[in-house]
Amino acid sequence: MKCRLLTASVSTLFALHYHEYNSQIYLEIYTYFAELRKDDQGIAAALLAQGLVPTAPYTPSSAFTVRTLELYRALHLRSPSLALQPFIKGLCDLQGIPFRRTFSDMFNNAYDLYLAILQEVEELVLRALGRSEAVWRVKNACPCCTYRLEGETKLRFGMLVTMDGNNSLRRLARCEIVGDVGEDGRPVLGPMRGVRDDRKVSQRYYLTRDEVNRWARPPDPADPLAPQEDAAFEEFEGEPSNPCASRWHNMSSESTAKMWGIFDETGIFLCLCRHGFILVVSDMVQTGEQSKYPLATVATLLDTFGSDIGCGYDIGCKFASTITHSKLAAKAKEKNFTSLVGAFHGHAHNRLCQLSNLALYVEGMGLEDLEGCERMFSKSNQLAPSLRYASGFHREQKIEQYFKHMDSHETIANLSKFLIDNYNQALEILSEQDDLKRRMREHGITNETVFVEWLEEERQYLAGLKDEPVDETLEMDYYQALVDLDANSTSLAEKRSKIHIYVPPAPPSTAPKKPQGKRVRSPETELRHAVELHAKSLATVMDLEVRLDIKTRWKKGSEKWVAAADLVSKRRYQLCLDRLESLVVARVFELGKMNMAKTGRTHISKSLQSRSQAIRTALERYNAAANAMKPRRQNLSWDQVVEYAFLADFDLLRDSRQDVRTRPWAQPGPRSIMHQHFKIIRAREEIQRLDIEIRRLITYMQDERAFLQHAESSTSRSTPIAITHHIRQYARQRTLFFNLHLGRLEKLKLKVPGVAPSLIPGAKAVADDDSDESSGDEQEDREADLDAALAIGD
Repeated sequence: MKCRLLTASVSTLFALHYHEYNSQIYLEIYTYFAELRKDDQGIAAALLAQGLVPTAPYTPSSAFTVRTLELYRALHLRSPSLALQPFIKGLCDLQGIPFRRTFSDMFNNAYDLYLAILQEVEELVLRALGRSEAVWRVKNACPCCTYRLEGETKLRFGMLVTMDGNNSLRRLARCEIVGDVGEDGRPVLGPMRGVRDDRKVSQRYYLTRDEVNRWARPPDPADPLAPQEDAAFEEFEGEPSNPCASRWHNMSSESTAKMWGIFDETGIFLCLCRHGFILVVSDMVQTGEQSKYPLATVATLLDTFGSDIGCGYDIGCKFASTITHSKLAAKAKEKNFTSLVGAFHGHAHNRLCQLSNLALYVEGMGLEDLEGCERMFSKSNQLAPSLRYASGFHREQKIEQYFKHMDSHETIANLSKFLIDNYNQALEILSEQDDLKRRMREHGITNETVFVEWLEEERQYLAGLKDEPVDETLEMDYYQALVDLDANSTSLAEKRSKIHIYVPPAPPSTAPKKPQGKRVRSPETELRHAVELHAKSLATVMDLEVRLDIKTRWKKGSEKWVAAADLVSKRRYQLCLDRLESLVVARVFELGKMNMAKTGRTHISKSLQSRSQAIRTALERYNAAANAMKPRRQNLSWDQVVEYAFLADFDLLRDSRQDVRTRPWAQPGPRSIMHQHFKIIRAREEIQRLDIEIRRLITYMQDERAFLQHAESSTSRSTPIAITHHIRQYARQRTLFFNLHLGRLEKLKLKVPGVAPSLIPGAKAVADDDSDESSGDEQEDREADLDAALAIGD
């Protein structure tokens, strides 16, 4: 068989176009001899055997070299925005030939086949190594989180993870629109367009839709066709109202239903460990971020990793209530699962919520911010353009390939850098301990335990602001009713005085009639309306007098009148403050979702000013209400709004029944000292966790290298050469960054001698009986398992 090839470069072959004539294949550029061997099963098999991937199974008209396909795969994984068609156009430009759409279709077929071959080879390698179970990848995703050693200090959180949803990687539903909006508020869609593709990617990263739908909220028996609301935001009977619940209803269900109706997969729900390794991915299908996705994720985490998991989620405070009222409640309680709030999103929560959930105040958190999902989304969003019109299979294929590449080339390469950077950050914070003691002396603080007491006092104070006393509320309503009655009485007297004044009719005008404007009510109509309003106000006053048991009606200027007026003024002040806070919360949260918040507070301040007239108006109203208070309350500027600890101090401006401005925890100086104290506590916890994680990494690298060396030597004697080669390639990839990690950690030891004990390898621990984690035996047992697996592979 003789053929000619188009070349992309000296080392990369592009495509093979041929037609048969007298058993020969002719092409444009140069001749390539491809031998048809006796054992080859057709042309496609012959091409594959010689490094050419055909575009059709039986009589392919074109083929692509493995080097070309691997070049695109490597470039696409490093730059996900590079789609297939621009790559093909670039190759056509290099060859000086016009681009045709068929080139892209052919390359797509060959690329699918190439990825399928890579996956099959990987399955053979993993089966030979005894790592073929889908759950093995999750259980061994991160050496610092999962490779537990004997004799380790038990931490409050044995593992810290974070999860969140992202709607950038959505895919349009390729359906015919056969009607208008249906009863559920979604567009009525017809059958799917295009060729049906039922291929599935491996389940090493993805949760299936069935696994997710197990945790869906059951339909309402009274209205089974009604759309399901997001149970993560639901208020449960008998449960105290969550102070943050109202902050996460930014879109009405009707508008979201219309928005998601045009998409099939509306995004992904992702879970990472604190070091950035992918644990679980699930597709959000024709819905927003419903509670079934985090529930399915948590169920998988509990089954895989067992107890003492701390999980960050942007609505972790409310999600804790959702877990408590779900089928997962008993298991989550038994496994000591803790729902947490990420550091950035936590600043958009109510201060009362922050005192319990903000990372700074949570024991055992260290310096972890639980915002890894946002960082991952900022990278994976580059995939979005190439996924919007892809098939369901190709979308999942690209996502899985990207996350797999991130784990094996990016996250693992930066693992030791993550540990060292956190170590240096913690040491820098700990260097402020002398400064903390000096500031404590200057403010007369003698004991660090007072900071915990301040937090509890602040929590009790803010909890007392949630509800107003009933009598106090009725007195304010009564005062407002008296004010309305007085105004309506004045208006009624004015209307009655005008009704008796004779106004002679004006002479008829000869000027052309002007278009009629707003209709003017007659004096009789205005009088009737005034009488009705006065009667209504009087009835309200009489009703409140009965409820409050008031014998004599309050007079303007009396002691009770003035006291109630002061309460109403404070209520107006608080309403203005609530309005301002809610608008700023919404904007900061929106900027965070757009990955703009990382640009700093100054940029956020400018964005708030330029984008929201509503915030300007709310700020003006707040300052006016603050000036009306007696004594006057503090006015706010733009910079102060942004600098209020990212909304953490808004609640301290509330002052309904007691003045807290003189309390230490409400003053800027002592409050700053308290924050510094808790940062130092968290830094100590981080050092303790890092010492454990560094030793785990050192031990993992030693054990993994030894295991893979044994695997190579064992397979070279008992398995085909091809499998041996691929096992060697697998081992090379798994150990690619080991020397880099060791070099970084040695430099850390020179800088911080105290880390030296953590660089001594330990022994892998056997999993606890109450954990679902597979047992981790000693090196000899792992090698014995390998020998058995190789025998089965043969």
